[in-house]
Amino acid sequence: MATPTGRAGTDLEPGAIAAWRAHSQRLWGERFATPMEAFAHLGAVQSQEYQPSKLTPAMRTVPDAEGLAYAGPAAVDALIDQGAVVRTHVLRPTWHTVPVGDLRMMLAASADRVQQLVGNNGRGFGLDAATLERGAETLAAATSGGRHLLREEAAEVLAGAGVPDPSGQRLGHLLGYAELESVICSGAPKDGKQTYANFDERVPAGPIAKDEAIRALALRFFTSRGPATLKDFTRWATLKVADAKLALDGLGLGEIRVGDRTLYYGIERPETGDSVPVVDFVQGFDEMLCSYTDSKDWVLHHSVPRTRFPDRPRFNSAILLDGQVIGNWKATPKRDVLVIETWRARGFTAAEIAALRRGADRLRAWFDKPEMELVLDQPE
Repeated sequence: MATPTGRAGTDLEPGAIAAWRAHSQRLWGERFATPMEAFAHLGAVQSQEYQPSKLTPAMRTVPDAEGLAYAGPAAVDALIDQGAVVRTHVLRPTWHTVPVGDLRMMLAASADRVQQLVGNNGRGFGLDAATLERGAETLAAATSGGRHLLREEAAEVLAGAGVPDPSGQRLGHLLGYAELESVICSGAPKDGKQTYANFDERVPAGPIAKDEAIRALALRFFTSRGPATLKDFTRWATLKVADAKLALDGLGLGEIRVGDRTLYYGIERPETGDSVPVVDFVQGFDEMLCSYTDSKDWVLHHSVPRTRFPDRPRFNSAILLDGQVIGNWKATPKRDVLVIETWRARGFTAAEIAALRRGADRLRAWFDKPEMELVLDQPE
């Protein structure tokens, strides 16, 4: 595809790139009818902290109850309960929640590469190949017949099979290995806790070749997250650059150059709207943050020097101003009020403060609290 120039070419500013991405991800613009549609669009939602992670699909979905600005948390919980989405280790050595019908494709694309990354850590805990394989075989048998195991139950089963010391990080490696080997995935929660289920009983059948899987994943990534670089994609999915390049051929993606970078996209740049500030309170691992490790300099707000952002933010969740990170937040639910503490990298204009309050009020409604207390911490 020819490279556009002018409005969508090398003059594209960081703020415009962020706004385009927010529309591609459907954080802005037309929202999905259900959280399941949001999951299907994004493909994978990073979710090492499950409760906050529900915000990612919820914020991209129309309200499902009076008083909400977007879908409530119960709608996301229902998808986990039904097995429509599963929470497992895939794409990178961390938790993701993915549509159950896409899990085989994602594992085919990069599970072998992720196993290579975590292999050294496993050996550091004394887990050799034979021990990992014995653990996986044990978990496959223990979860067959529809049995879903809590983490502590999985540990008991492994110990009973003679796997040495299945606890702590060793247990985490044993479970993660089995997930990446398509042996187990998340099951139906018990008392709010995640369980592990038999992969083949939970996930629809249908093997897929690795090259086909990478092509499907590339199309999903650039359609839902573009404009993004090739390395944004390879780092998001733990792929070789050569494999990713090959996958792009014939996908029909748009291509632009911004400075010395080439970016790809599947959704055209939206029309420029009004200049009213937009503030979004997103979870700390929202896809607006985690999808762009190569072009992360466009994730942070362009009006603030990079040195103003601490290496370890005070709060984990992020405040986006016009699609870029400007600060962080923490919510503490109390009996009738949601206390929202904030930190900002710079002072806000009156219009930005108004947008901040609107964003905080949307969060209050999602937490189902009648009142909120917004703490505006001043930048140093």
